[in-house]
Amino acid sequence: MYTLTIKLLSPTMLMSGQGDVNTDSTIVHDRYGIPFIPAKRVRGVLYESALEVAEMMKAAGMGAFTIDDVKGLFNRLESAEDNPRMSISNLNIADYDVVASELASLEEKHPTVFTKERVLEEYTSMRYYTSIDKETGSTVEGTLHNSRVLNRGLTFIGKIDVVDMTDTEGFILSCAVRNLTGIGGKRNRGFGQVECTIDDKAFDLETLGGKLWNK
Repeated sequence: MYTLTIKLLSPTMLMSGQGDVNTDSTIVHDRYGIPFIPAKRVRGVLYESALEVAEMMKAAGMGAFTIDDVKGLFNRLESAEDNPRMSISNLNIADYDVVASELASLEEKHPTVFTKERVLEEYTSMRYYTSIDKETGSTVEGTLHNSRVLNRGLTFIGKIDVVDMTDTEGFILSCAVRNLTGIGGKRNRGFGQVECTIDDKAFDLETLGGKLWNK
């Protein structure tokens, strides 16, 4: 198992698809109000990132790995069985277990004070925006929306593993991680800029790339 880290370089809209009376959309969070990044979303953005690198390699005539190699690793080939070799956990804040344990105790003693809504507010802020008419460039009346966003600077940590990982697959993951620069909604407006890393020498780009190109 390897450690995967995502650091938020800008406010990030990691929406849950739900809202409340005050918010059009809110952040994915657990029962305590602590935000996390779901494993499914991490897998999705890594897959998109890896495909982007494979397409760039194809255009440049570089053969370290192909689009089919990426699809194979992420279990996306049409012939693939529903038995993915890659596993990814949810990404949680640093020291999640300690924080969750303390919140559980405080919630039990002071249930009206330590609510999940108040906890979530410690990690997030509100953003307001409107729709823009593409022809006139002006604000469309009656389209004021609000969303809760994760604060810049938060770091999320989880685990990633691949059963019997090959050098090619390690290189794919290394490139996908290095190339991953965004997650969540409204990335074209400056939200969701991230830095992603795998803290292990097994994913050193220079070493893996040298092995593949010197074959």
